[in-house]
Amino acid sequence: MTRLKAETFPIYFLYGSEDYLIEEEIRRLMNQTLSVKERGFNLHLFNGEEHSGQEIVQAAQTLPMFSPYRFVLVRKADQFDDENIEAFLPYIRDPSPSTCLVMCGQTPGPWKRYQKEIEKIGRVNEYPRLKGRGLVSWIRKRMEEKGKFISEEAAGYLVEVIGDRLQDLDNGLEKIFLSVGNKKKIELSDVEGITSEVKVSTVFDLTDAIGRQNLEKALTILEKALESKAIPFKKEEPPPKRKDDPVPLLLGMMSKHYWNIWRVKETTSSRKNLDEMAKALRMQAWNVKKLMEQGRNFSETSLREGILKCHQTDLAIKTGRGPKNLLMEKLVIDLCRPKTKRASLT
Repeated sequence: MTRLKAETFPIYFLYGSEDYLIEEEIRRLMNQTLSVKERGFNLHLFNGEEHSGQEIVQAAQTLPMFSPYRFVLVRKADQFDDENIEAFLPYIRDPSPSTCLVMCGQTPGPWKRYQKEIEKIGRVNEYPRLKGRGLVSWIRKRMEEKGKFISEEAAGYLVEVIGDRLQDLDNGLEKIFLSVGNKKKIELSDVEGITSEVKVSTVFDLTDAIGRQNLEKALTILEKALESKAIPFKKEEPPPKRKDDPVPLLLGMMSKHYWNIWRVKETTSSRKNLDEMAKALRMQAWNVKKLMEQGRNFSETSLREGILKCHQTDLAIKTGRGPKNLLMEKLVIDLCRPKTKRASLT
């Protein structure tokens, strides 16, 4: 088998919707093949939509200059037509031993028919979008590489608060890594402490404040969101440049939060333990625990009423029945009524 050096093959095809992992693998292969100084003469960048297969093959067959290796990267390789692939096939069957050719795309595209041929001398790797436990595992592995251990509960919290974009998660992990200092084990309390020190409140803060019946905090967060005319969906994310109306997102998340509390209350009645409940609800255990605590502030009647009020407010705003800001403030006040008033609904 033709090889460049240990653990490096002459041809790679990387595809999938997880761009972050694909870019990470490209950097790894490039660093393994060329030094920064060697890239001036030996790094070639192509695009499957703009360059022909013949151009790319010609570059791949050229001997490297002042370096043992040449690195050829082809983005959007899944956009090649049959004619360009035909120009490629002889090279795939007999690649240059001094070139690392990396092709990448969203899908295998027409290359799927030639996957076995590529795998005879190289590698075909898929990078699907990570979800659920896959994201939690990725976070924990990432922290292990940094010499830290992060609990599953803390990792799940990060996914819930930051989202599923690996770049955002990696940025968050770096901040946590720097913040905890020499501490080796990172728990949920460590993560909450760091992510709560943000200047801009998020939609999660608002729903949590309502769930905990903290009217003052909920109104403060709402006021900031309405003043900025935009609300970030992730911790530490700067306000979006485009001033989108935050109200539809806020109403949707408030209604969803009430619905989730209701689901947790119903599941709790079957007396399952926390892990069983989390699995049944497809939520993280820490989130189920939080919703259980917040559920003590509500009866099932008041939860149904809260969901209905969200929809009524949405309709009132769309039909122009009053100033949007006042309608949203009234909704938050209604949702954060004292427990004594809620008792009459039970």
